[in-house]
Amino acid sequence: MSETVFSSNSRGSSLYQAIKLQLIEDIESGAVAPGDVLPNERDLASRFEVAIGTLRRAVDELVAEGILVRQQGRGTFVRRQDREQFMYQFFKITARDGVKEFPKVQTHSFAKARASQEEAKALGLQTGQAVIRICNVLSLAEQSVIIDQIVIAQTLFEGLTRKMFESRPSTIYELYQSVFGVTVVGGTERARAIACDEFSAQMLGLEVGQPVLRLERIAHTFGGKPAEYRTSIVNTDHFDYVSNLQSSSA
Repeated sequence: MSETVFSSNSRGSSLYQAIKLQLIEDIESGAVAPGDVLPNERDLASRFEVAIGTLRRAVDELVAEGILVRQQGRGTFVRRQDREQFMYQFFKITARDGVKEFPKVQTHSFAKARASQEEAKALGLQTGQAVIRICNVLSLAEQSVIIDQIVIAQTLFEGLTRKMFESRPSTIYELYQSVFGVTVVGGTERARAIACDEFSAQMLGLEVGQPVLRLERIAHTFGGKPAEYRTSIVNTDHFDYVSNLQSSSA
């Protein structure tokens, strides 16, 4: 990582925010890769010419946001978007008996296309810009339960092929992070009940018109930049959407 010098207007209460942004820039640029350990606090404080407390405040926020992770006795690491993180942060479908398992994923289709108006709005693109559309079928307990329709900008994932996508060793978000330098840090999600359409009925073994859950997610990378637009159709006959709300001192 290169030496960083902050301007005088970075001093004061916003100094830790400037440090936080620089650490994010290090991660985005690949200077610190997923799974890498950060330099120790003393070295980082020396690099930024700040007190340990100021440095720690910036790191604490990145830990709270799931970008960094502390490991007792080992240090602070850039979090990988591995299965554990995916299941904790993004996968909310749980069997009614409380059992939660990692889904088996099968790619139904993978195609390059032009963004529709809806897709362009979600991804911050112009209508007609190049995108990749992916359809996955997710199975739980040997049953097809979820259809994921994923749309991503070709410019953000230049060179992504179906073979690369299907042969990924871990999660889709880990592929984004490790190969393309796109770290999904959060997003917005909407849920509503709809009537099952013909395609979803065929894929999930349901009746047309049967109630299903529709989830819409816009996943963000750093700075709130859209990275992925995903719509999911969920058969909730035996599965629920479960979100664990964290306690807050506020």
